[in-house]
Amino acid sequence: MVYRLSNVDIRLLHVFRAVVECRGFTNAQSVLQVSQPTISSHISELEGRLGIRLCERGRGGFRLTPKGERVYKEAVQLFRSHEDFQNATLELKGKLSGFLNIAVIDNAVTDPVFPFVSALRTFNKRSNEVIFRIEIMNPADIGSAVLERDIDIAIATFDYRMPGLNYEKIYTEANVLACGLDHILFAMEDQTSIREAVRESRKVTRSYVENRDLFPLGPDDGIAHAVVDNLEAEALLILGGGHIGFLPNHYAENWIRKGQMRAILPHSYVYHSDFFIVTRKVPRTSIIVETFLADLREAAAASVRAAAE
Repeated sequence: MVYRLSNVDIRLLHVFRAVVECRGFTNAQSVLQVSQPTISSHISELEGRLGIRLCERGRGGFRLTPKGERVYKEAVQLFRSHEDFQNATLELKGKLSGFLNIAVIDNAVTDPVFPFVSALRTFNKRSNEVIFRIEIMNPADIGSAVLERDIDIAIATFDYRMPGLNYEKIYTEANVLACGLDHILFAMEDQTSIREAVRESRKVTRSYVENRDLFPLGPDDGIAHAVVDNLEAEALLILGGGHIGFLPNHYAENWIRKGQMRAILPHSYVYHSDFFIVTRKVPRTSIIVETFLADLREAAAASVRAAAE
């Protein structure tokens, strides 16, 4: 007997995908806005309709079965194809209609050179019916998301380049070594004492740079004592007074101006991150993607010119 997917199956697959990506029923409640017993009932119904055991749940936690992993991958591909179909049919109307999936690195919005907001302003002056999905992601995940077609366009800094992706450099960001108000370095003036204190201080790094942000401190001093996944977590540790670490100058500037942080020897302890527009080498054929990319490139060039003046 040939099994044909119905609307009910599609709805249940959406629930299943959310559970997998949330890593369990409990976490999926806030995403799906339904109770855990309801989610469990939906998954059981899907398993019954497919005749497949999709996952193990219970005291041992949530875990996909091998067949469940296959169903998840096929469901992702199904929803991706559905979105591609919607995009294609909407664009046949000759309008900017459809979906645009974008990923950006966290806390770049405070950088005056970051071109994304300016590009959005230009794009939104056009008549459009575009549904934006904007993800805040770390660079370690962004590359894979673009490659797997979950993301159309990304803007971030990257230390490694993945085959199959285009990396278009648009500007460079300066990072300064910062300490909080309660850190011993905050009030120091003597450079020799500062360097010694830097050597002895606990340091924080971001997981996706793998300690490379501490290279300006030297091979013996650039050892991390804390690892975080984003800038906000790093800023919390620095403001708490127990750690020092490199932050983008534009991000630390507000706390520095308020006297809650200090940039330590900013002419010596500094490193630069290149920002890129990232797309697949064979991108989705879409007037929406092409138009937004053009706006993004123009905004990036204008931002760099303005910063140089």
